[in-house]
Amino acid sequence: MNYDDKLIDEIRKRFTKQKNTLYWVRIVYQKYSKQLNVFFEYAKIGMVTHSEQIGRYVESEKNRMPELAKRIKTETNVSVELGDLE
Repeated sequence: MNYDDKLIDEIRKRFTKQKNTLYWVRIVYQKYSKQLNVFFEYAKIGMVTHSEQIGRYVESEKNRMPELAKRIKTETNVSVELGDLE
């Protein structure tokens, strides 16, 4: 099992399908630390958003993130937002 598989398993654990709750994954590049962070985010409608870091990738894997985002979407049915990857 590689790191991507572990990340997808972590998303599946957290995606509980609660009533009136929105779920999504955000992948963000932090240019100062030169890392990509993966956050699982959820919010009940009208309430505050909760964000939990569930993964981290090195800068050299930045070009792979659109492909990973598609895989997350197809395997977990959770939408993925790609932050500024430049």
